[in-house]
Amino acid sequence: MKKFLNFTVIFLLIQAAFAIPNPWTNCEDDISLAREITGFNFPLKVENYSVRAMKGMIEIAFPYKRHKIVARKSETFEGKENEHGIKDISGVYDNFPVNKDINISGVYFNIRGKKNKYYVMSMAAETGYYSFYYKKGLKIKDIKYLYELLKEAEAPRLSFDESDNITIEQLQDSRRIDDIVEPVYTQDCFPRTLEKKGVTFYCFERANLGEDRFCSLSEIKMIKEYYKKGQNKDPLNNGDGNFCSKEDR
Repeated sequence: MKKFLNFTVIFLLIQAAFAIPNPWTNCEDDISLAREITGFNFPLKVENYSVRAMKGMIEIAFPYKRHKIVARKSETFEGKENEHGIKDISGVYDNFPVNKDINISGVYFNIRGKKNKYYVMSMAAETGYYSFYYKKGLKIKDIKYLYELLKEAEAPRLSFDESDNITIEQLQDSRRIDDIVEPVYTQDCFPRTLEKKGVTFYCFERANLGEDRFCSLSEIKMIKEYYKKGQNKDPLNNGDGNFCSKEDR
């Protein structure tokens, strides 16, 4: 028995020595931490999400129809491209009977599943490779919805003219302290609520100076919503309309 126990201990030590470390970092709901790890952003506009990241990839899990979708983005990936430039970065290796490319509004998607349910959807764009995995199966209308979600998140940064004159309001009414407007010049007062949603500090800073061409449409929308909720609030309060969170003071 003693020899058996010694052998077991030795086996476990050897196994631990050669174990592959987990490459993922759990970022909870902090997309900015994932951006620091990967060097790129993935600002999906979803709620109740969780994020993890590793070198070269961000993964976001969020609820959809009572279950969770797992979305991934990678700017580069060593996997093989198919004829439409798509790489499957989902990490799902099931051999589904249906594995084909479809074209929706000029965009190619690779879908894997069975019958009329697709569990993995992959696509490629200028901003990277993407995948969605849903264990209950997606339909074509769901794939269209996910594509629109990606389009909103990864919209190119537009000039003033290209964005149909969408501008950030002057914001003086919601940012006055004793009738003095406090402009944003340092990252000390970058709202955590926006940072976690994927808004960059540079966009936030420039937008407050009236130069929102440095922001995507989704960033502009989130900043507008932020100030709308924060109107008539003390900029130093730690509420949804914060100007500076407690950690920033």
